[in-house]
Amino acid sequence: MTNFLLVVTGKTASGKDTVISALLKRFPEFKKVITTTSRAPRAGETDGFDYNFISKEEFEKKINNGDFIEYVDYAGNLYGTEKSQLEQNQPLIWRIDPSRAGKVRELIKDREVLVIYLTVDDETVLQRLTGRGLGTKEIEARMNDDKTFWETYKDKYDVVVENTLGQLNQTIDKIIEIIENQRS
Repeated sequence: MTNFLLVVTGKTASGKDTVISALLKRFPEFKKVITTTSRAPRAGETDGFDYNFISKEEFEKKINNGDFIEYVDYAGNLYGTEKSQLEQNQPLIWRIDPSRAGKVRELIKDREVLVIYLTVDDETVLQRLTGRGLGTKEIEARMNDDKTFWETYKDKYDVVVENTLGQLNQTIDKIIEIIENQRS
C-alpha cells in the first residue's frame, strides 16, 4: 500500500514524536515526513531526522519558490512540509499541526489518508511544557491554541487516541490495531 499516508497530530506535548518513533519500528516500510522549521534545534534533536532546521530567511525563500505544500507560523517560528517529502512512493507518517491536519484531505488528493489525533490530559501537558522550560504565557497560549484547533477541526480527524500518562505501550498498540484495520 504505497499510497498510504498516516497523519499524526494532536495536543501540544501529547507524545506525537514518541508514538511516531514506535510506529516506525513496527512498520519499517513507512518513511517519516520531515518537517522544515525556522526554530533552533532543542537538545537532542538532529537536523534531517527530527526536523530540517533552516534560517527564517531561507524558509521565506522556499515559501516564495512554492516549495511547501503547507506551512504555519507557530509561536513565532515557521514550520512547513516541503512538497518533495510527500512525493515518495512508499507509505508515509506525517506529523503535522492540528490546524493543518484538519485540512490534509484538501492538500493531499493522491493518497489514502488516516488522521489520528493524540490527546492527553491538561495536567500532563502543563508538566511536560514546564519541563521544556517554557514560560507561563507560552504554555497558556499553546493550551488555548489546542482548544481552538480541537473545536474547529475535531470532525476532520478520523480517530482520537488518549495517550494516558504511563500507558504508552497501550497507546501504541491501539494505534497499530487502527492502522492494520485500515490497511487490510
